[in-house]
Amino acid sequence: MVALHASALDGVARNPALPTPLLLRLLAFGADGDRPPRDVLHRAKLPESAVALILAHPNPGVRIDFAMSARAEPAQRARLADDPSPKVRAALAYGPEVYDPRAKVAPLPDAVCAPLLDDPDHSVRAALLDSPHLTPTSVAAMATHHREAARWEAVRAWDALSAGERSALPADPDPGVRRATELQECQRDTRVTASLLRDPKSAAEALSGPARVAQQLTAVRRESPALHGG
Repeated sequence: MVALHASALDGVARNPALPTPLLLRLLAFGADGDRPPRDVLHRAKLPESAVALILAHPNPGVRIDFAMSARAEPAQRARLADDPSPKVRAALAYGPEVYDPRAKVAPLPDAVCAPLLDDPDHSVRAALLDSPHLTPTSVAAMATHHREAARWEAVRAWDALSAGERSALPADPDPGVRRATELQECQRDTRVTASLLRDPKSAAEALSGPARVAQQLTAVRRESPALHGG
């Protein structure tokens, strides 16, 4: 597709009144190894016929673009959860990259996030844990997940957890998760703070305030081999 031709197609793809037959023709431009205009993949309210073409598109880049569309319905994007390419599944797990802080992105359904968190490919699991678009219920469910990396993410979202969801984390079998939990608890629990103060290194962390604690949580995760393999 020459540059001039591509530019013209981009302009057509941005037309909000684009009829469905023409939309399907634009999607067909990628059937020979090329890619359809990105704007056609990021349209809102795509008809089922267009979504079906995208999901079956032979070019993984097309499916990745759709997986990261901020305008696509979450239920439509979620259908890529079983995509054969881990790069596509990772793009779905992370979700749209949004640079406008005012923009709202509808999260994936919890029922889709759960299997992504157990995906056999580490990159998919890591992408989900790094996603800024998780629902509070998805994060809360991580507090009792069998993977250490998931429980660590639940600790990082401490304020979003209920007392019951936090209850098992202080006795977590992974030392990195326990350490992260202590750093969170010490901001609110004088008994935990007193325990930490008996260790000079922990005392410095406990007295450094929330911003410093956030840095220490990152350091704890970096130092824990279990959290990297999660």
